[in-house]
Amino acid sequence: MATMQKGNNTPSLTKKEIEILKWVQEGKTNEEIGLILGRTKWTVKFHLTNVMKKLDVASRTQAVSHAIAYGILPALRPIGTGEKGVGKLRIGLIGCGNGGSAMMELLKDNPVVELVWVADSNRKAPGLKIAKKLNVETSTDYVSMLKKKVDVVVNVTGSREISEELRQSVPTDVEIMGGVSAKIMVELFEERRKRMEERQKMLKEHEALYHLGLVIESIDSVNDAGYAIIDYATKLTNTPAGSLALFDEKNEDMVLVAAKGFSKQFKNIDRWEIRPGGLTSKILNQDGPMLIPDLTDHEEQNPVLLREGVKSILAAPLTVEGRIIGILYVNDFKPKNFRVEDISLFSLLTVYAGLTIDRVKSLEETRLLSITDGLTGLHNQRYMMEKLQGEVHRSKRHGSPLCVLMLDIDHFKKYNDTYGHLDGNKVLKTISRLIQKNSRGTDTTCRFGGEEFCIVMPEVEKEGAIAIAKRLIKSIESDKSHHRKVTMSGGVSSYPKDGKTHMELIKAADKRLYKAKAAGRNKIVCS
Repeated sequence: MATMQKGNNTPSLTKKEIEILKWVQEGKTNEEIGLILGRTKWTVKFHLTNVMKKLDVASRTQAVSHAIAYGILPALRPIGTGEKGVGKLRIGLIGCGNGGSAMMELLKDNPVVELVWVADSNRKAPGLKIAKKLNVETSTDYVSMLKKKVDVVVNVTGSREISEELRQSVPTDVEIMGGVSAKIMVELFEERRKRMEERQKMLKEHEALYHLGLVIESIDSVNDAGYAIIDYATKLTNTPAGSLALFDEKNEDMVLVAAKGFSKQFKNIDRWEIRPGGLTSKILNQDGPMLIPDLTDHEEQNPVLLREGVKSILAAPLTVEGRIIGILYVNDFKPKNFRVEDISLFSLLTVYAGLTIDRVKSLEETRLLSITDGLTGLHNQRYMMEKLQGEVHRSKRHGSPLCVLMLDIDHFKKYNDTYGHLDGNKVLKTISRLIQKNSRGTDTTCRFGGEEFCIVMPEVEKEGAIAIAKRLIKSIESDKSHHRKVTMSGGVSSYPKDGKTHMELIKAADKRLYKAKAAGRNKIVCS
């Protein structure tokens, strides 16, 4: 099927898709387009869905506007405009010095104005060169240009003689602007230009927010979401630094999730208390953004921020349905008064940020619950088996050592029968805590089932795994928090000597565990 490609970065649409998009541009419904093409409205909808995916938009209207921007579709001519000049204010300009040149720059991009001619007796006037570049007719004799049809003649020469001659020569249906009138016109056009630039900037900023919404929809990690939000926040507010911290409901303190533009020392302070009356407390108690133009003049002298050289702060609490989620900050290293528009956009961004962080946190908590044992907080058997399988593949690729330790509480059924299941659960929790304490950060700890536990130990030889196992069972035996002494037995297997698959390693370690039981318990067997 034939496709159309306007440029390297332009989405490729088929002829059929472009044809349908043209009908959408004219305001026709899917059903109407289907009747024109002899297809069902569902077929039209299918094509439009593909178009929206290619253009990375979410609606028919956005598809049309993006297609126009890419040059795939022509812009529709506004109603009431015909050929060139119809519906436009036609202007002749006398005087091409600095004032005339400035006016030309203002008029060249004005859609309701057409500059027909310019004139200046000085052949070297800078405005004559500008006019030629704009394909505007030029002359050194303004009188000859008065014969050309225009609606307004603007005189910016300041010459009374030329003003008087214009009154006598210009037709009565043509307006003459000079002196104060010309100055006011320039000011009006300048104001309009500024407003157009401001509007374009606002459109780009809101488009950035829209794209942020699309980006964060696919993010499922709090850290990734934090960095994406900070990146957009600093770009929207034109600031060099920013950070995002979450509120820990359990400990009632703040946890740094992501930061941009700061030193390593700043990022090392990843948790802090909320002091009554402190800066964090004040921000959390705000209903919206809090602005500090110059931190050095503020009553709250935050030493961490001052050490980083931060001068200005714009921050807002992230809330969802009245719940505090965290705080989003943007910072500058010089005093700064943020624009009202910047603060408004930042406030809107915090709504996106709060909802996103809340959603991602829920996903992470759900994912954690699916791989975690509810009683002990250790990983469950399903997660451990997947992890061990991955570690076996990694050891096979790199030739690195890998060990598995299987553990079981000695006489646990008897303990439960004697003291009850509630006390038995306390034993399981204590042992889980000791297993985590005596394991390395790279180990995977798991409650395998009942009173049985497993530790996957990558990058460790069997001798090292045995040492860890012996230290662990000794710490369990020494613990005095139960009704009577609790001990454990264990078995160690290593890759590839004792097994080349994850199941073989588990079986080998489990077999040695029962050897330890048979040999009198409270010991580790490794062969």
